[in-house]
Amino acid sequence: MNFKIQAKGIFFVSISQFGMALSFSFVMTFLPFYIAKISPYGQKETIIWTGLIIGPSHILTALAAPFWGSLTSRFRPKLLFERGMLSNGLLFLIMGFVNHLPLLLILRMIQGALGGVSTIGLILISSLSKEDRLHKDLSFFQNSITAGQLVGPLLGAYTASVFGYRTAFIFAFFIATIFLIFCHQHVEEVPIQKRKTFAETNLKKSLIWAWLLSFTATIHLTFLISILPTLLGNFQLTDNVALKSAGFIIISYTITAIIGNYVLSHIALKFGLMRIITMACILGSIFQFLLSISPNIVSFTVFRMLQTGFIASIFPLTLSTFGRDIGGRTVGFMNSSRFVGMAVGPIIATTVMAYSNLLILSLIIAGLTFASLWGFIVSLSWKER
Repeated sequence: MNFKIQAKGIFFVSISQFGMALSFSFVMTFLPFYIAKISPYGQKETIIWTGLIIGPSHILTALAAPFWGSLTSRFRPKLLFERGMLSNGLLFLIMGFVNHLPLLLILRMIQGALGGVSTIGLILISSLSKEDRLHKDLSFFQNSITAGQLVGPLLGAYTASVFGYRTAFIFAFFIATIFLIFCHQHVEEVPIQKRKTFAETNLKKSLIWAWLLSFTATIHLTFLISILPTLLGNFQLTDNVALKSAGFIIISYTITAIIGNYVLSHIALKFGLMRIITMACILGSIFQFLLSISPNIVSFTVFRMLQTGFIASIFPLTLSTFGRDIGGRTVGFMNSSRFVGMAVGPIIATTVMAYSNLLILSLIIAGLTFASLWGFIVSLSWKER
């Protein structure tokens, strides 16, 4: 496979994952409002149902990610990737015609199990990429996901408010379908992956610490949204002003996450992967601390933008340190760290804030970061002996 075909495949795998991330964030924006509309229960019960329908699917995704990776030793990765995209799109379509909360919960659980399809995307990127470009290509893949998560909420909120919920679900199905077609037409087949179990990699300790480091980085990225209304209240921002400020803050730090990921991945080869990972963890933790002592909303926003700008690169760079030494199941194991972090981040944030403050939360996150970084560095040094 020549370089031009490889580059084209990497681009369209990443763009396809952008489409999936866009369709997911598109729906998640209005899904709580849709649940409230179709719920036959009171306010308290409806809130509980909303949490059940939206939250636990991340755990299922984390559990399913290694399974998706292991399937590449029996089935063609591109075929698995396309079927995963199609299944998720069909589930969005069905949701638009459901007005029964238990059935909606079942559909979301199925979708959670299918969410590990991004693991197949990582495997496709690893197979198509050259060794010396792997960290850049994984970074582009990660940025594609982040870009989809940035654009999706704006489109989802607008579509649901103007055209209604059912039309919005149908539109999400068409988004997934269009990007599925792009993938099918422009991504070359890659071979079935060699079966390589977690134990056979001889990197067991390094992988565990890498998982913890990626998990902690995801907490950095996801903890804030759940406590943002409380923090904005501390700056005397309420109601519509707080809502608009929250939207601006989220968009701002998502953009810097994309930029930071791009920049750090491109300088990593010059300065070394581990040096960049270490620098990103240290600076990300410093800005996390500064975030907790911000005197006003402007400095708060700037510190959050800088924090995510450094932390966003941790997952693709950490995965790149292993090159092609790991099999599909292990890629799935690593990918599960992101989904567990997405589920745990808001829980840690809300629990700590309920009994303490942002400073304590920041110190906890920074402590987890330095502990996992130290363990990862030590485990790699032992591997090299």
